[in-house]
Amino acid sequence: MIKYYKMFNKKNIKKDLSVLKRLLPYILPYKKKLVMAVISMAVVSALTGALAYIVKPLINDIFITKSYTELVLIPLLVILIFLVKNTFYYVEFYYTGSVGQNIIRSIRDEVYSAVVKLPVSKLNKIPTGVLIARITYDINIIQRTVSDSVSAVMKDILTIIVLLAVIIYMDFYLAIAALVLFPIVIFPVTLLGKKARITSTDTQIEMGNITKFLDETISNLRMVKAYNMEESEVSRFKKLSDNLYRFFMRMTKIRGLTVPFVELIGGISVAAIIFIGGLQVIKFGYTPGNFFSFLTAILLLYEPVKSLSRLNNSLQEGIAAGTRIFDILDEKPEEEGGTTIVPSEITTLEINGLYFSYDKDKDENNDLKNINIKVKKGEIAAIVGYSGAGKSTIAVLLPRFYDPDVGEIKLNGINIKKFNLKDLRNFISYVSQNVVLFNESIRFNIEYGSGNKSLDDVINAAKLAFAHDFIMSLPDGYDTVVDEAGLRLSGGEKQRILIARAFLKNSPVLILDEATSSLDSESEKVIQNALFGSDENPNGLCRNKIAIIIAHRLSTVKHADIIYVLEKGGIAESGTHDELIKRDGIYKNLLLKQME
Repeated sequence: MIKYYKMFNKKNIKKDLSVLKRLLPYILPYKKKLVMAVISMAVVSALTGALAYIVKPLINDIFITKSYTELVLIPLLVILIFLVKNTFYYVEFYYTGSVGQNIIRSIRDEVYSAVVKLPVSKLNKIPTGVLIARITYDINIIQRTVSDSVSAVMKDILTIIVLLAVIIYMDFYLAIAALVLFPIVIFPVTLLGKKARITSTDTQIEMGNITKFLDETISNLRMVKAYNMEESEVSRFKKLSDNLYRFFMRMTKIRGLTVPFVELIGGISVAAIIFIGGLQVIKFGYTPGNFFSFLTAILLLYEPVKSLSRLNNSLQEGIAAGTRIFDILDEKPEEEGGTTIVPSEITTLEINGLYFSYDKDKDENNDLKNINIKVKKGEIAAIVGYSGAGKSTIAVLLPRFYDPDVGEIKLNGINIKKFNLKDLRNFISYVSQNVVLFNESIRFNIEYGSGNKSLDDVINAAKLAFAHDFIMSLPDGYDTVVDEAGLRLSGGEKQRILIARAFLKNSPVLILDEATSSLDSESEKVIQNALFGSDENPNGLCRNKIAIIIAHRLSTVKHADIIYVLEKGGIAESGTHDELIKRDGIYKNLLLKQME
């Protein structure tokens, strides 16, 4: 058991050191500021030792020999020491704070960058609330740890060294007696630190659960209210809040035990020193000035010791948070793909013998199986079917959010895996049923993904999407800021902004994934005119492109040159609208059900 404990302890120490070692590259760019901080800390520590040392002449020369000169000089010296000490303390505090904030800023930026570069397959497995907790709560813990560590480790250790030098210089044997009790503090403080780390990890997990819960419920408050579930959600939140409270209280107990224990050891040490020192004064002629100067140094010594004991808990919390942060940083980003240049003109898109499953552990029941599709430039291919047939899965495979398990997707006969991922996506416009509008201006939302375009280009795209008129009716026109999730716009208006975005990007491949599924018939007609053209505006978005339309409502796909009907992940039928109606198959049944 002891052998196992030692092995486990060594393993933890090694892991802790690896986490701390990974923080070093973030510190090195600010070494000049750290040097200034260390110099300031050294001055503060030296002056702390000086304060302890001048107690000797204070007692001996003023209170015993009654020297008027010393009575004037020593108070002035004390004022000077405090003035200089606090000046350098401010310098130290400023530079350590600056270093700490810069380190945290760098880590926060890297973590966010790592998150947005994660593959979609990985992002779907991590709740949004957990990722938010990493970037906010965990980063804040590291910030506190870094600030505490940089200051405490250097300043407190320097102060301890200076005060130890003072007490050893003044009385070596009494110093040895005073330091005997120090090792007794180490074991329980270490044990409390381990418990703090475990509790901190549990707290961070629970904080992630709360963040996830808040993200889900607040973004769906309309549904909560529609089903009168307010009290139920409040009850669920209280349970999570109670769990978090218990973990925080457990951490509070650990922190609360650490300092009193150190205080107790310190009190016992001071009592022992008073007894031994007083005995020396009474029996061996030791001067009161020497004794009280020594005692002052000991009392000053316990303050940085207490600070270091608190640091241990903070350090354990920081290591736990750092482990979780570095786990994200260590995740592999999306592969960039090949180096083949995407052709400037894309004339064909082919899907050959494609099989795909979200769950790679399944041997059977692929989400898609033996998919074969071919679309030429200027053609519109529609993919329809019942819910769960696999329509949207095809849509996420084309921009390589996922890769097929078997088979190929080709542009101009070239496997899309050979293209650079960013270049490939630059050639694809993706309009989803999930409207994503940012809390920015209308212009920003239309320009998104197209770089900085002129206002004339943005207006032209909006006109093509039949969005210009309603945009101009808004308070600030194209500069109107869209509320979070686009709440001030109707569903059709939001969808037209997305289509305007696709017009502005003007990519040769267009994917429409259930783009009209949630619209009323009037809005759908406007969107269809924008997509396929009308007498008023013949330049529809799908013109002269390779267009893939994923649709549940069949009124959207009548304009398609070819329609693929999916059933249970495979293509059951294909043909034009008229051809499929004549076959009296799945497509006709779908159409009849929608007409009921």
